Amino acid sequence: MTHASERLLPNDNLNRAQREYWAADGPRQYDEYGDTNEALFAPFGRAALDAARFQAGQSVLDVGCGYGTSTIEAAQRVGPSGRVVGVDISAAMLQPAHRRVADAGLGNVELLQADAQVHPFDAGSFQVVISRFGTMFFENPEAAFANLARALEPGGRLVFVCWQDPRKSEWVAAALGAVVAKMGRAPDLGPPGAPGPFAFADGDRLTRLLTAGGFHGVTLESVTRPVRIGRDVDDAAGFVMSLPQTQQLLVGADEDATAAALTGLRAAYAPYAGAHGVVMDAAAWLVSAHS
Repeated sequence: MTHASERLLPNDNLNRAQREYWAADGPRQYDEYGDTNEALFAPFGRAALDAARFQAGQSVLDVGCGYGTSTIEAAQRVGPSGRVVGVDISAAMLQPAHRRVADAGLGNVELLQADAQVHPFDAGSFQVVISRFGTMFFENPEAAFANLARALEPGGRLVFVCWQDPRKSEWVAAALGAVVAKMGRAPDLGPPGAPGPFAFADGDRLTRLLTAGGFHGVTLESVTRPVRIGRDVDDAAGFVMSLPQTQQLLVGADEDATAAALTGLRAAYAPYAGAHGVVMDAAAWLVSAHS
């Protein structure tokens, strides 16, 4: 039977900006482009789940579980004698996760609304911690990793995927080039290491953060996969226009500038359109470490 906790701890204000985004804009974007987001994440999520090498009966924590895709698959892999706790900062993202878990008929899943950076998980209560693009938004990643290390039993495993430098992902590089050409400036991705999709682009910095958080045996594997970013050129361009980085760039832009950016994106993605949609490469880190 699934359960969600609505309690938020007083020090959860550490990630206030992320909670505000994932309470409104994030779920709306995910609802509108859910299929595209899933097609983008799925190949890397499978790589992380395979690397976790689950065993029957294990206890697993899924950080930033969102709609529950990785939570459900992990629960199926550890079997009814195991358990999986999916944690997400967004109640709106967890609502469909509850439905999906129920539809899958799983009784070994708990869904928890909390900030994994500060939530007081029972010490040593998990054997594996996983995340599918859910670790990059911590305001204090060193503290967050220390909290996750405490939640793991000694020798437990942390396995997650996160994006590499945006220029290493073909679909992002093309979008950046198109938008810069039309708008005269690039989207603001924040300072290096700031919370956001590319917070862990610097693999050396990520290794240092994990080590400082109490992990050892850190390995980063560069993983590149073809991903579908839209059913067709218009869908792909619309997806990129919906992303918060693009939306921020367009604040104050007139209709002509917005239309020019959209035209540029369509032109950039046209060469990659085919029978299976717009398919381009994306690059992520597959990260593994021990507590």
